[in-house]
Amino acid sequence: MRTNSHRRWPVFAILLAALSGVTLAAEREWTGSNGKFNITAEFVSVQGANAVLRRKDGKQIKVPLSRLSDADRAFIEEQQAKAPKIDRKAAAKEIAKTADEFFSDLRNTERQVARELLTEKAKKVAQGKNSPLTHLPTPAPGARSIRTGKVELEGSVAAIPVRVQAGGRNHKTKLHLRYLTEKWQVFAISATYPDGEKSINFEVEAVSRDGGNPLEALLGKPLELAGMTTNGTPLNMANFEGRVVLVDFWATWCGPCREEIPNIMENYKKYHDDGFDVIAISVDDNMQELKSFLQKQPIPWTVVADNFPGNRNTMGDRYGISRYPTFLLLDKEGNVASLNCRGRRLGREVARLLDK
Repeated sequence: MRTNSHRRWPVFAILLAALSGVTLAAEREWTGSNGKFNITAEFVSVQGANAVLRRKDGKQIKVPLSRLSDADRAFIEEQQAKAPKIDRKAAAKEIAKTADEFFSDLRNTERQVARELLTEKAKKVAQGKNSPLTHLPTPAPGARSIRTGKVELEGSVAAIPVRVQAGGRNHKTKLHLRYLTEKWQVFAISATYPDGEKSINFEVEAVSRDGGNPLEALLGKPLELAGMTTNGTPLNMANFEGRVVLVDFWATWCGPCREEIPNIMENYKKYHDDGFDVIAISVDDNMQELKSFLQKQPIPWTVVADNFPGNRNTMGDRYGISRYPTFLLLDKEGNVASLNCRGRRLGREVARLLDK
């Protein structure tokens, strides 16, 4: 799809890397202190007693520092020591200037200036034919159509809110940057919608050329689900025959996922006795954190642990789920009837499928 000023800012659901005071390091091999696990990932930050790592697929995981090898812990200490000292006042001016240049260049078809403002890793993604940069809408002409706000600075990572007028509407967006090679470089962008903020990380994701949703191929087709629930029993789809079922791919670390729980709960209580059910497929890597979350916030529907120990065929991988939350609503025959029916739309779609 060609970019034009009448398009809305696209809805992005991958969460951004945690905003930390440490510049991300290159991918490296991480090893467990007991030698039982090995993973290739980038170091993102330290949160409490955990190291936050980002895998090649863009998914973030938390690993207790105590489980990492001595060499890995030494590497983290080295990265923290390397965190640059930044003049906040000068940084705010440079970030605001970068944001203005980035959005102003979106008026140009080539978008070469915006491309050059990306991190090196993002530039490689931007070279592809499905670069997310090419799908961003065109701001309206005039200096007042792009207004930058107060910079949010956390160490070597920053974000700046930007109001952009495009297609006759004002949009709340936010540009995310890192301080690399002595300059601020763009690595992500997000936009605010009624159902929450959606973000895209230029370094890990490319959207389809036609702007479509690859999950649309599932519409009207049955969804084959399997896995282990959090209580250690296999998922039994026979229990859901003849019911309208919401399949929710989510994670405890996903803010928009957690924000959607009250909405799901409201509809569950309203329509459960009429034939509505929920299967929440958690993509959390840490089973203990998932169980701890569910103890603090009990939910009445079925929760499947997609990364249950020993599971090599996850539902997320099978259906190519990389954005969270992802909603797939199944009709009474078990076919996919609706995609991403979040917010108020969930209630309307459930009522429609239940003939209410």
